[in-house]
Amino acid sequence: MIRKLLVLTTAMALAATMPAHAQSKGQFQIGVGAGLPFYADTLGLNDKVGFGGRLGYMFSDKIGLEGDIFYYTTQPSAAGYTGPDMTEMPIHGRLTYNAPMGKALTAIFGLGAVYNAWGGDSLKSYYGTTTDNDAGPGALVGLRIGGARALTLRVDWTGDYIINPFNETSAANDSRFDMGVDAMLSLAFGGHKAPKDSDKDGVVDSSDLCPGTPVGTPVDANGCALPKDSDGDGVTNDKDKCPNTPAGTKVDATGCPFGDADKDGVTDNMDKCPNTPLGATVDATGCPGDQDADGVYNGLDKCPDTPAGTKVTANGCPVDSDGDGVPDYLDKCPNTPAGMQVNATGCPVLFEAGKTQMVLSGVTFATNSATLDPASTAILDRVANAAQYNPSGAHYEVAGYTDNTGSLAHNNKLSQQRAEAVMNYLISKGVPASMLTAKGYGPKFPIDTNKTAEGRANNRRVVLKQLP
Repeated sequence: MIRKLLVLTTAMALAATMPAHAQSKGQFQIGVGAGLPFYADTLGLNDKVGFGGRLGYMFSDKIGLEGDIFYYTTQPSAAGYTGPDMTEMPIHGRLTYNAPMGKALTAIFGLGAVYNAWGGDSLKSYYGTTTDNDAGPGALVGLRIGGARALTLRVDWTGDYIINPFNETSAANDSRFDMGVDAMLSLAFGGHKAPKDSDKDGVVDSSDLCPGTPVGTPVDANGCALPKDSDGDGVTNDKDKCPNTPAGTKVDATGCPFGDADKDGVTDNMDKCPNTPLGATVDATGCPGDQDADGVYNGLDKCPDTPAGTKVTANGCPVDSDGDGVPDYLDKCPNTPAGMQVNATGCPVLFEAGKTQMVLSGVTFATNSATLDPASTAILDRVANAAQYNPSGAHYEVAGYTDNTGSLAHNNKLSQQRAEAVMNYLISKGVPASMLTAKGYGPKFPIDTNKTAEGRANNRRVVLKQLP
């Protein structure tokens, strides 16, 4: 049975080739064809191909109303049955929704109701009556094949839920779900005809200012050819300020590339290094350089000529671990204490350039005593560190001085004791004893007046001298 229906469907499809107009508002559709029911098991009937017809009307291009009627003959499926046939005439009424799926295909969805009229001698022999009926709601899913043609092929799958069985004295009394398939040739007539478009550019002849446009040419709303877009970027040549933009490039309204996510001056489509840090200098491909190979990009590197292999900071400058102003790769004394004056090699210096002595400012003692004040030790610590970095053959004198208050003998002794106290402290901090001598000069060689308290304070001092 199904093979016969497929053959019939194929024949109908080949026939649906005559040109006409598409379905539209006000159109009538008449169809004839074949159907195959799939009876519920409770009916105990054979499925056989029948024939039928359909009449429909379109309220709009998509909404329609239709009715169809089929005639089927069948027999009970009991083994060995040879009696008369039973007949069925299902009558459907439904609203349909037509959804275009392309130029030659339309999906159809329907909802409505069915009325089945049953008859035939086998109905009487099986169920004790020659006529009966049943009814219920139904639905349909179908396809119309043929597109904008008057004669189209329509194939439907139907489903009816029978809530009013035709025989109330048997198992057929149960509510059931009947399914079926049908195929019809449909002829459409009437309705709204599409305006003529002779050059097939999508603009009807009545509005087409350029009616002879070659097929396939892009046109504007007036049917006239649009300006060319040579680089295919969506901006026509007459407006394109960058007419040779590479395919796939994002462009602005003038047809020029835009989009530079990392703001390096190279558009995203050309940028091979799209995440370059802001401020780095890049080449034509958007990639940054690093001329001194220290790992910090040009443009971000504040010391772009760092020697190879030098450890650098985030800004590309050599690391200065001890903060003495001399980078580690040049620093021969890398652990110089903070605040010490250093030379070009990063090592501490005792004396200013061109000088061989210095007053140890801040080194003080208890009154009339050789006991160092606690604040003096920090100063002497720096002196001790500096002295240890100087040439091993150097020799220094720690000289003590007083003001002229008191006897000369007392001042000479006090200045000697103070000089020795400073020397001994320096030795305790690692300065070799062989590098140091201590000498007290008492009130000799004043550097200020002894007539004022301020002058006398300046004269009470300890001086470090480099000896020949």
